[in-house]
Amino acid sequence: MKNVGWVFFLVLGVFSCKEKQLTPEEIQPLVGKWKLDAIEPAGDVRKWESVASKDGYVFEIRYDGVILDANGLPACCVPSYLVYQGNKFTIEPKEKLAPNPSCALVLCMACDTWYLELENGQLITNACNSGGRNRFTRL
Repeated sequence: MKNVGWVFFLVLGVFSCKEKQLTPEEIQPLVGKWKLDAIEPAGDVRKWESVASKDGYVFEIRYDGVILDANGLPACCVPSYLVYQGNKFTIEPKEKLAPNPSCALVLCMACDTWYLELENGQLITNACNSGGRNRFTRL
């Protein structure tokens, strides 16, 4: 009988440690088009460096978490997961995606998770928790 109780608490512990998954409703504040306006390089000094408007690229986060480029095509080198407010969201396209021919010309580095936060209406991204961050303004 003692073993049954121990197994029960073990199973309960495994399921209670499961990571909370974000829903599409919870990522709604992130949905929209964003333009890069500053970068914060990795390192000890935490200072934003402005990006010239002509150099700021645009991307879009769709309602299902899919990352699109400025032309509405799937962006190249995108993550499989978004982490927002400490919770993970698995990107699962809800609609068929058109192929992006420019992705054939890009060599992607493995980075399956983007860490996102909203700060004063701006989107802060940290790909792979690398230390360097990008700041985007909503379009």
